Amino acid sequence: MTDAEELLKNAATKASKILRIHLGDIDPAQLLRMYSCLYVLFGGDEELMIHWISTHNKHLGYCPAAHLTDARMDDTIRYLDGMVNH
Repeated sequence: MTDAEELLKNAATKASKILRIHLGDIDPAQLLRMYSCLYVLFGGDEELMIHWISTHNKHLGYCPAAHLTDARMDDTIRYLDGMVNH
């Protein structure tokens, strides 16, 4: 593992602990993108970030935490990017 890969993995592990999710097979880069969007949207309020990721989202049509390892993760990130950039 390169230094950059190790740094990415360590940062993703910290983000997963904050969000109270298991990193497992989640792509570290995607998790960090999602985490940074949540951080901006909720001003770093960890409880709000945890609530958002772990509850059903009517706009997405699913609970984001249930789809962190499949194609819907890309949809979740696009949705959050749109919210941040709006």
